[in-house]
Parts: sequence; structure tokens; C-alpha cells
Amino acid sequence: MMRAFTRSVVAGLATLVIFPFVSVSASAQGVREPHFGAVTAAEVGEVTVRNLPTVQTNSHRGGVRPFRHTGNPIRSDHGSSVQVAVPPESATVATASTATEQVVTGFTGVTLSQQVAALGNDQAVAPPDPQIAAGPAALLEMVNSSGTVWTKSGTLVKIFDLNLFFQLPAGYTFSDPRVLYDAISGRWFANGVAFTQALGSRLVFGLSDTDDPAGTWHIYFAGDSSNVLHDQPKIGVSTDKVAISFNDFLSGALFLGQSTYVFSKAAMLASASSIPGGAIGPDSTRVSIVPAIELAATATEYMTYNNSDCGYSGCNRGYPAIGVVSITGDPATGTLAWNESDPAIAGTSGPPKADQPGLPASIDTNDDRFLTTVWQNGNLWTVGNDACTPPGDLVVRPCPRLIQVSTASLTVNQNFDLGRAGTGFFFPAVHLDNAGDMYVVYNISSLSDYVGVRITGQPAGSAPQQVVTPQTIQPGQGLYTCFSRWGDYSGAALDPASPTDVWVAGEYAGASTTNCEWATFVARLTLGASAPPPGPAISSISPTSGSAAGGTTVTFQGSGLSAGGTATVVNFGANQVTATCSSAAACTAVSPPGVGGPVGVTATVGGITSNAVSFTYLPVLSTINPTAGPPAGGTSVTITGTGFSTTAGATTFAFGTNAATGVSCSSTTTCTAVTPPGPRSTTLSVTVQVNGVAGANSLSFFYRRK
Repeated sequence: MMRAFTRSVVAGLATLVIFPFVSVSASAQGVREPHFGAVTAAEVGEVTVRNLPTVQTNSHRGGVRPFRHTGNPIRSDHGSSVQVAVPPESATVATASTATEQVVTGFTGVTLSQQVAALGNDQAVAPPDPQIAAGPAALLEMVNSSGTVWTKSGTLVKIFDLNLFFQLPAGYTFSDPRVLYDAISGRWFANGVAFTQALGSRLVFGLSDTDDPAGTWHIYFAGDSSNVLHDQPKIGVSTDKVAISFNDFLSGALFLGQSTYVFSKAAMLASASSIPGGAIGPDSTRVSIVPAIELAATATEYMTYNNSDCGYSGCNRGYPAIGVVSITGDPATGTLAWNESDPAIAGTSGPPKADQPGLPASIDTNDDRFLTTVWQNGNLWTVGNDACTPPGDLVVRPCPRLIQVSTASLTVNQNFDLGRAGTGFFFPAVHLDNAGDMYVVYNISSLSDYVGVRITGQPAGSAPQQVVTPQTIQPGQGLYTCFSRWGDYSGAALDPASPTDVWVAGEYAGASTTNCEWATFVARLTLGASAPPPGPAISSISPTSGSAAGGTTVTFQGSGLSAGGTATVVNFGANQVTATCSSAAACTAVSPPGVGGPVGVTATVGGITSNAVSFTYLPVLSTINPTAGPPAGGTSVTITGTGFSTTAGATTFAFGTNAATGVSCSSTTTCTAVTPPGPRSTTLSVTVQVNGVAGANSLSFFYRRK
């Protein structure tokens, strides 16, 4: 959650060594089945994402504000007793999967600097809590506190403020985003919490009218409270239910328990103004329940929670166990039922902090709550942070815990940690493709690794505790020292248009002079039975930005970038140029003209296309006419340049610090706008932003005496 210095989020992952745990049968021991009361969600209104404004600001950014959970759980940073699965990179592995995990494409998602530039200084918050969802034609990423719509090639379509998207009342701030695409209904669902300085809060959530994430959404709220904080609400959707679970804290400090609201999906799909539902909680015997992302049609909403450590709620009867909950019945008729079984597992424990180069124990990994749950055809996976001592190590490290459960037999089929000596792995997310292959994304850091993004997976039918060779798909770019806060989770989503692929999103340490820059990386993954065909791969480009007029010479480093006499074609977004290559590892290309903002850049050799890296087009200003006007404003001006966007709201102009109104762009080179008021007898700089990216230069406008 994003909040100022008052919260300590629970979640932590570790390194990639696989420690398997003993499979156990379901046990009814300790099960407590609560009963639902009534709850109603009220509609706030409609919002069209592509029409949401960006906020023109100056380049100054205030200090980054951390969003922190309140209340400290009981931590026990000792190594788990479960088996640690060691991936093929480790010398101690006996067997390894012959499958490979391929990065189909990857690009830089939203960054701290980008959202501040586009949306204002109040967006200088951490951690980002990155989440990703994939629809038929687009991606939707949400972080604290912005949303971004992307093409699947990595081109930014829209960046928007989640405080405006969820239509928060004055005095409220948004945090803890979750987002998913429901292929059964063809709708997007998103949720989070809106909180006040007094740590009251309300749940906020919405669904789209169509499969276009930049289109119109209906927004709802529930659980309004002046003194209870609804922390880390997580959402799941079945064929007829929308479930949201969260932890409740009195005045942001005293843990009251977990609460679960279950709403009528049919009423939401019908855009009803009032949504009936059932509510349980606050229930102090459970903590941090995670509704499952469900990939197959079922009226049952599955949920999990970690009943193996004491956490906020104390040591429950029957622990260590995994709480497996199934919600049945109809929320519209008041017939909801809570069904629970708690199969035993080897217990987890709170993970230690992770290392950075020169800074041991400098990254918070939070606690051992579960973070993501996914279900498909009786196969349920859940993940969270744990502490383990990897083989060959004498030190307890943060490690992801992965648990697989059969919901038909309520049997734990797999229960293991990922770990590697000397390394920390933390904040995992898990997902499945349509074949039941498992994918996991998580953070990596050590005394020799800045915080980066890493992946592994397990093909369906693999031997237990066996994973494919892990890969760091986005290395960290520098130290992160503003705060120790990180996370609070990563994201993963099935691609409904290509259901053998899964998209992931994770936070990494970006390069900055202040060591405060977080960034996100988005990648499309697939699992294959053998090594991928040889093809081009881009490891880096320089420079990473250039004029929207084109003409920037960009150097590419990587592998397979040239093949004999075959031409290497480079795409900057949708625009193609031909590269000049001195070797298979180094090429140059001159950027074509483009629209301001980031685009995905790929290289194609012999019909095989590389991964995508990000290149940012900087809009350029040329002329303004007229060049002077009255201090009252209201002067219609024509501005020329390059890299303007014709999409409404994507291009903004500022006269000093005041935004122009009535901006309309007839082409990528010409816009009109109306001047704001300005000080008399003063020349102000005129600046531009396109898709949240500031222009490379400025013009001048003189405000006359009258």
C-alpha cells in the first residue's frame, strides 16, 4: 500500500533453489466456517480511460513517499523445513526439466519518472505494487498510482491517474491496485483501496464495458469507514461472483482481521447502480486471503491463505496448513456459503531482508503471506515469501514458496521453496497457461546483483519440484536506497489471444542519480519442449531516447543481430528501418520519425524477431504563432513541431507552470491551444508533453501589459 512511513507490508521471496515438501492429504482440523452477512456496493459513475487528462507539471519532483502497511506481524526469520528446489544453474541439482522458458517479447513498462512527468508530483510514491492483465489486443498495467494501456509490442497507448480513474472523493488517495481480464465475460476488472490521512478507507473497484481497456468503465465502492483501513484488497472472478478479500486495521494500527466481500457478477455486468453481495469479517482467525484468478468456467470462487505462521492473527489451531476456501451459492439471493479445508504443509516463516551490492539487508521482503493464487480445472497454485537456507549456504535467505493443491481431492501435490546460495528471491507471482504449465516471476538481488526481475516455470506433467532453467530477464540498473520498501508484489496474466503464453510484470531498480528510481519490466513468456530456434536478441541500446523527428543513431548490442547477407530490419514501434551491423553482436540504426513517448524496438533477422526494448521519442517544438498575448489569457495559438499525438488528451502544453486549454492536434506536427492567464510584461517558457514524455526544448510566449 502507498502511504507515508506508517505501514510495513507483508510479503517476501527468495532465491531459486527448489526445496520440495512432503505431499499431504487434506485435513479438516482447525476449519472454522463463517457465515455471510449482507453488503452492497454503490456505483460512483462512469469513466472513459482514453479521455482522462494528464497533468502538466514542471520537472521538479518532490521526495518519493513510501506507501507502507501498518502494524507489524510477528516475524520469524528462520529457515523453513521444506525442501528447496535447486534450479539447473546450481551444481547440486540432480535432475532438470528439458523444457525451456522463452521470452517472446519484453519491454520497459511504467517507471517512477514517467508517471511523475505525466501525472504530477503527487505520483512520486513507492513501492509500485506492479500488476498486469492481458486482453485480446492490449495490455493493462497498474501500479501505485497510475494505469497504462500498452500494445502487445510495447507501445504506450495511454497513461492515466488511478485517483481520477476510480473517481476518489477529495481527501482520499488510491493504493494497492489489482487488475485482471476475465475471458468468460470479455471484461476487465480492477480494484484497490482509497484511504484518508486519518486512515479511514473504502474499497474501490470497476469493470470495463468492453474488451477495450482504454474504453468506458463503471466504478463502484463499498465498505466506507472513517477509522478502518482495508489493506491490500485482492480480487477474483468466477462465472457469477466477484470476490474481494482484504485485511482490516483499526486506525491503521490494530489488526481486526480479514474481510471478504462477494458481489453479484451479473449485476455488475448489467451496470446496475447497486450491487448486492455478502460479507464476512473482520475475522481475526484468518489473515491475507487471496481470491484465485480463475482460468476455467466455474461458479465456485477459490481462495487461499497461509495458516502456517503466526503473523497478525496469532497461531491458529491446525497450523501449519494452507487454508483452501471455496465460495459457493448466489450473492444476489443471500445463499453464499464458505467451505474450507486446511491441508497440512511444512510451515513458512518471515523472510529476512535482501541484499544489494555493498548494502546487505537493505531491501524489505515483508512477510510470508500468500500473494497470488491461480486456478484452472482443479489445479490450484499459490505463492508467497518464505525464509530458507539454500543448499551450500549458511545464511537464511528470502525464498519464494510455491504450493500446488488439487481442489478435487484437497491434496497438496507440491510444496517447495526456490533458493540459491548467496542470493535473495522475493515477491513472486504465479500463473498458468491453457496447458497447465506453471510460470513464476520474482525479484532477485544479492551482494553482486542490483534488484532485477527473474523467471522460471514448470511444464505440466513434470516431476514434483522440477523447474526449467531460471533467467534474469531484466537486471537491476543501480542501487535503490531511498527506502528499504520494495514490492509489494509482482504480476502475471494469461494471454487470451495466445493461451500458450503468459505475461509477467515485475519491479526493478532503475538507473538514477538519486538511487530512488523504480521501474517495471513487462515480458511475454512461453514454455517449449526444446530450445528455441536461434534468432536475434537485444541486450541493450544506446541512447535510449531521441528526437521525435527521427535521425538519432542508435547502437544495438546483443546476439544473432546479423546473419550473412540477410538484412536486419529494426522496428521502432510500427516504423521500420534497416540496420547496419559490424557483427552479430553490434548494429546501428537511424531512428525514423515517431510520436512522443516510449515505443518497443525489435530486430528481425531471417524472419525471426527479437525481444523488444524501450526507446523514448522526445517531442520537439518548432514555432508558436502568435508569440504574444494579453495577461488574461484566452489567446488561440498554433504550435508546430514533431512528435505530437492526435489522440485527445495525449498532447499537453504549459505556459510556465500553467496548462493550456483546448488543445487539439490535427497532425503530428501541428496543434492549436488556448493560452492560460499569465503575469504581465513577462516572457514564459512554452513546453510540451506527449504521452507523459516531456519535450526536448521550449518556446517563448510574451504576456503583454494588457
